[in-house]
Amino acid sequence: MKAAVAMILAIGAALSGCAPYPVSVAQAPMPLTAYWDRQAECAQIYGEIARQQRIAASSGVMSTILVEGAVRLNAANVIYGLETRAALLGCRA
Repeated sequence: MKAAVAMILAIGAALSGCAPYPVSVAQAPMPLTAYWDRQAECAQIYGEIARQQRIAASSGVMSTILVEGAVRLNAANVIYGLETRAALLGCRA
């Protein structure tokens, strides 16, 4: 019993040594030109999200359910990718 507990503690200690140490780095101030470039890209991303939402909303005129479902699924995937990109850029909604 003691050997099992000692083995579990040894494995836990070994695995805890593998965890990366969190490093906190202060972010440097962003240059003004990069700020405006980022704002323009954020506006472009949100414009494309709105366009994809209009495509998904108007897909009800398609002839079959499968085509409509494919269009809506594609639009949802594109919107998800754009939202991820916006989050990585730090865009505000």
